[in-house]
Amino acid sequence: MATRFTRDVIKTTNKNGPGDFNQSHRFSLEIDGVTVGGFNKVDGIDSEHEVTPYQDSDDMRNRVRPGKPKIGRMTVERDWASNTELFDWFMQLYAGNVQRKPVSVVMLADDGGETLRFNFTEAYPTKWSLSNLNSRQSGHVVESVDIMYETVDAA
Repeated sequence: MATRFTRDVIKTTNKNGPGDFNQSHRFSLEIDGVTVGGFNKVDGIDSEHEVTPYQDSDDMRNRVRPGKPKIGRMTVERDWASNTELFDWFMQLYAGNVQRKPVSVVMLADDGGETLRFNFTEAYPTKWSLSNLNSRQSGHVVESVDIMYETVDAA
C-alpha cells in the first residue's frame, strides 16, 4: 500500500526536534551569564590537542601521543549597536586588567528553547574591529571580536 503524504505529515517531518543538527543557525551568546543579543556569526568553536611524537627503544615505527590542549580562539560578529559593552571589555586589556569571563554559545530550537550549550572558560577578548566604513555602499557596520578561551565543553 502506498504511503500518502499530506501537508500535515510533511510539516511534522520537516520540523526539527531538540538536539537536531539543523538548528545550528539559531543561537544566542551569553557572556558572564548575561545574554548578549544581535550576534549573526560565531567562528572557531573547536578544541585541539598538540601531538607529541615518540619512539620506544628498538621500535622502528614512530608513534604519537596526545600532548597539551591548545588554547582556542573564536570570532563573534554582530551588527553595530549603540552600546559599547564589547569594546569596553576589550579596552580593559590596555588598562592592565584582563577580565576573564565564562562565555556560552546556546543552540536554540524553533520555539526558542535551549537544545545544546557550548561553555567556554577563562575567555577574554584579544582583538576588536569594525567593518569598513563606506558611504557609497549600503549595508550594516559589523563589530567583530576575537575571544581566546582555555577550554570548551558541551552541556
